[in-house]
Amino acid sequence: MKFRVLTTEELAPLKEDFIKFLSANTITGEDWVSIKKDKPEEADTILEMFCDIVWEKSLEKISFLEHRDEKYLKVFRCGKEKIEMVGFSVKAENAPSLLEESTFEKLGSGALKFSDLQAEFYTSEKETQDLIMEKFKMMEEGCNPCEEAYFYGIKSLVK
Repeated sequence: MKFRVLTTEELAPLKEDFIKFLSANTITGEDWVSIKKDKPEEADTILEMFCDIVWEKSLEKISFLEHRDEKYLKVFRCGKEKIEMVGFSVKAENAPSLLEESTFEKLGSGALKFSDLQAEFYTSEKETQDLIMEKFKMMEEGCNPCEEAYFYGIKSLVK
């Protein structure tokens, strides 16, 4: 298994896709019930194969990721051979949380300034041999997909 088995919650909306996957592998509904009951190891292997396909196809579509906590924000552009990161950390003690969308609304409207946050901006790049696996690891560590405009908006702030 290349990635991890999806949780029951993650698999729920993929029920029809799983049925098609079983069908493409000539496994009927009755066969699947029998395999789960009589050959649980084989059922696990089939489920792992399906999960790997789902992960692979999903990760291929992701080009931008973000990771944030109360005091920092990092946004990533995942290119073919490297990952570029831009971000900032907040140094002001009483700064509002970066987990709150209202903080970004205030920044966007000018009601809050980066100077008020004592924001420190940074950038970095990392070359990668296996971009899909790198994105998977990043998501497992708390990154979430984001929009291209979000990355470039943060990047425009870096001087």
